[in-house]
Amino acid sequence: MIGKEHPELITVNQVDRIFASMKISSKKSNDFILLFEALGFVANTQPSLFHKHRAQLLHHVSEKQNISAFQCLQQYLVASTIVDEGKSANEHLTILINLLKGNPKMKSDTRTQIFHVCQLIGVMNKQALKSKRTDLMAFKSYSECRLLLDFIDGEKLTEENQEAINRTRQEIAQMEKLVIKTGKDVQNITKVVKRQELS
Repeated sequence: MIGKEHPELITVNQVDRIFASMKISSKKSNDFILLFEALGFVANTQPSLFHKHRAQLLHHVSEKQNISAFQCLQQYLVASTIVDEGKSANEHLTILINLLKGNPKMKSDTRTQIFHVCQLIGVMNKQALKSKRTDLMAFKSYSECRLLLDFIDGEKLTEENQEAINRTRQEIAQMEKLVIKTGKDVQNITKVVKRQELS
């Protein structure tokens, strides 16, 4: 519950312990649904805590087809792209496209979400999205991918597709506010803890 209400209070040690316990647990990936949901809130606000756990997240997404793990991965990829001002966009788009390529029997919901995350990242760094145009052509039979291709090519978008892009921009703006606010909250908490340690 604290991960949802106050993700800024979660520390790197706590995230490391959670991933370590998942690694050694004999439970099925679906037994971690609530855990991944809580971690998603943390990933959305403190993506740096997840850098070293990306491979494990990808394992739960691609091998175990865990939708909650994908949502956590999605939050991590978008938030870390925001934090580094789009520098990781190309790498993150490659991860997403590889998920599409590596899972031909992927659930429709997950595939739709992957295209949406590509759109989120592409709105932040259109050049990175443009560099993935050839890879995306393999998926042009999906309407969500065609929207991406039209966006890349600068095609005149339908009113509905333009609204989708505008909603994506608004979503990014909200996420940026959250990431910036959390960064300030973490700094304030750190200052308070240091003051208390000195007292």
